[in-house]
Amino acid sequence: MKITVVLFSLLLLAACQSALPETQPAVSAGRLRDEYEVSRATARSKYDGKEITVSGYAEGGSTMPQSEADQGSVLMGEAGRDANQPVVCWFSPQQATEFSKIKGGEYVVVKGVFNGEERPELRFCKLVKVELER
Repeated sequence: MKITVVLFSLLLLAACQSALPETQPAVSAGRLRDEYEVSRATARSKYDGKEITVSGYAEGGSTMPQSEADQGSVLMGEAGRDANQPVVCWFSPQQATEFSKIKGGEYVVVKGVFNGEERPELRFCKLVKVELER
């Protein structure tokens, strides 16, 4: 009986380990934008509805939400490249304190849910880190 319980426990532990999501490396805002511009359909099938980590340079400071019903945003691009279509990262008023730290030109890493209906954007963003220079 003890062996059955031990084997069952090990099997359950192995199943839980395989069910954990693997940590995905950050995709650069430039690469995400390029993928989207080459093929919206391909980018959407790859990313839509998935939580992804995106890194890039803030094109300016964050736009803060004006009310509890509003969202704030930060535009992200790649250093040294014209960002005709930056990645937009939308965040809630609850995240405003963290995002208020962002200044233009800083390297930022965010995590959010990709939505490519109109442009490459992330919803429900959380700030992972901000660096002055990279």
